[in-house]
Amino acid sequence: MIRTTLLSSFLLAVVPATLLAAPPTPEEIEAKTGAAMAYYREQGENFDIESPEFVAVLDEQLQGVDPAECGLDEIRGMAMLWMYTPNAKPAWIERVRELADGEQWLDAALLLAQYVDVPAATDIISKHGMAEVPDNRLGEVLQMLGQLEDERIVAMRDELEGLGARMGSDPAALFGWMDYPGLLGRAGSDKAVKDAAREKIVAGMKAALADADDRMKSRLERSIAFLDGAAGRGELIGHTAPPIEITWNNAGETWHCFGCLGDKVVVVDFWATWCGPCVGSFPNVRELVDYYKGYDVMVLGLTSPQEKVYFRDDRGVVDTPEFEKECELMADYAKAMDITWPIAMTKQDVFNPDFGVNGIPHVAIIGADGKVAYNGMHPAGDMAEKVEKINGLLEKAGKKHPGPWQPKTEDAAADKG
Repeated sequence: MIRTTLLSSFLLAVVPATLLAAPPTPEEIEAKTGAAMAYYREQGENFDIESPEFVAVLDEQLQGVDPAECGLDEIRGMAMLWMYTPNAKPAWIERVRELADGEQWLDAALLLAQYVDVPAATDIISKHGMAEVPDNRLGEVLQMLGQLEDERIVAMRDELEGLGARMGSDPAALFGWMDYPGLLGRAGSDKAVKDAAREKIVAGMKAALADADDRMKSRLERSIAFLDGAAGRGELIGHTAPPIEITWNNAGETWHCFGCLGDKVVVVDFWATWCGPCVGSFPNVRELVDYYKGYDVMVLGLTSPQEKVYFRDDRGVVDTPEFEKECELMADYAKAMDITWPIAMTKQDVFNPDFGVNGIPHVAIIGADGKVAYNGMHPAGDMAEKVEKINGLLEKAGKKHPGPWQPKTEDAAADKG
């Protein structure tokens, strides 16, 4: 028997389940999504988004709503409802595909890419051709293309190279072009073509700085730094790790740069105490550290001064305007959170442009030769894949490794004990 809380039952009753002869109004959409969100918030940290109870809540809110009566605005507004129920999702996806056959083909394709199927969205755009995409929306399409497999990107090389001439000067539109140099690189374009595209984007952003307000100026400066950084120049993977300046570490070592760490494979985890996914990945990082005990592998958590430390105990959020105080509390945080690997502060921001860090957590792996071998990984990603990569780097350096990933079983743990 499916049960909901008293609050959820009340919220569900707010929206009647009678058949709607017209698309739901913005107010109705707000009430429906609000009911689902209220249920979600009640469930706590161990909530399962695929639970039958939650699916029942979503189905209840969608009951009586005919996808055929809805346009893209309504579909987008109710995405959190239909996306997570297998009972309703196919009908809503089909409605988006229907709209892709009309004048709203571009919006429908981008919506399809955002929520469901990038290759299918690309097919819709290819059917019309890039020539039919308005110049001021090319950035949106380029961001979408970045999610495709390399094989499809390579096949689009000539078309991609021709888009550079359509790059505008509007700063808001230019942000969408930030993936363009990387796409050209993946397509196999010459370095000169890729560099010219990157330089054109940077020049446009620099020109926009003069008239930008403070918020836009900050965003432009970060984007310029990213494009001018090692990752943006395509000079990260296979190159010596970009310089960093370590200003503190909880291991009491005299490290001040990557070169100070010795000829180890270094797994660099960019993180911060306020970052939920970073904290959520700690068990995975701890498992990786344990696996490589006794081998020439170091996991190093890198962050930068945040002027706050977000404890997960009664201390809560502690303001740390003074650097020394923040370092002191970071050491306490590491003990409280059972962080078994060294953590360090750097002069460079945690959103390090040289490593292309646009979001955290973000993992890069540096080989024993000091060159960046991998970048943009997630610490909670597939462990077997990470181990294979690290072992390959150890072999390349002529060092021992523990072999393929072997998850610990209860029996193995008991034997070890």
